[in-house]
Amino acid sequence: MSAGGCRRRTALAAIRPSLPCSARASSPPRSEGRGIHEGILMTAPILVATLDTRGPAATLGTITRAVRAAEAAGFDAVLIDDRAAAGVQGRFETTTLTAALAAVTEHIGLITAPLPADQAPYHVSRITASLDHLAHGRTGWLASTDTTDPEGRTGELIDVVRGLWDSFDDDAFVHDRADGLYWRLPAVHQLDHQGRHFDVAGPLNVARPPQGHPVVAVTGPALAAAADLVLLDEAADAASVKQQAPHAKILLPLPGPAAELPADSPADGFTVALTGSDDPVLAALAARPGRPDRTAATTLRERLGLARPESRHALTTA
Repeated sequence: MSAGGCRRRTALAAIRPSLPCSARASSPPRSEGRGIHEGILMTAPILVATLDTRGPAATLGTITRAVRAAEAAGFDAVLIDDRAAAGVQGRFETTTLTAALAAVTEHIGLITAPLPADQAPYHVSRITASLDHLAHGRTGWLASTDTTDPEGRTGELIDVVRGLWDSFDDDAFVHDRADGLYWRLPAVHQLDHQGRHFDVAGPLNVARPPQGHPVVAVTGPALAAAADLVLLDEAADAASVKQQAPHAKILLPLPGPAAELPADSPADGFTVALTGSDDPVLAALAARPGRPDRTAATTLRERLGLARPESRHALTTA
């Protein structure tokens, strides 16, 4: 068992030491329904910018300008990824940078790159849930950048993190000062997960995220069934991913000039590497005819056409 998988009781248990452990709930299949913007997405590809945060030129100001320029150009999300910056002095920590960008953007989604591999699921779920609250439901979590998961650790990590996000029902918090009631006790759920890599009691001490679950992204086909967004390098993998994960959105690298988005791609959208706020790709995409206006979407899930998942406890508490 990994060091990050030690069993833990949370601060919530300290507040209510007598909080009982519920029976371990089985996870019903996640909804594969389509989001409210599915009709738009069928005719307009998803666009996700990848941003280089390396070196002395990558200041908070330059990064902010690049992200806001991507938002103005109609990008659906930006992937804030410092993997390439490993070893570079002075680079930003991605979750802190995501929180800062949430305060200066309105519509664009903010996808955070992997946290350290030895992070416990409790910490991952708490950080990602907190970011989703700060951004009012505009965040995603790139859970894995490995194309394989031979030990099943990342797959289990994703399942445990999703379970912790469901610790509280959506209507758990009532904030009734008159009666001294902060939350409804039946709406709080222990996870009690015992697996090969992780042993986590729960519950999480953060309210359920605005999106239910922040958008979970992975790189490569191995973990597609556990994800909402799958980043592929090869178009040949798209068909098999769609079969194993029909609910997920598939992205490929943009193959050519930004003004010529392929109409026959097997993917739902594209990733585009940005160099800064003056990148020519931004002007080309902003000027393209028929550019969709997805600003009516209030969450990243809505913007990508992904359904909001019900809590795994919805059936047991109905």
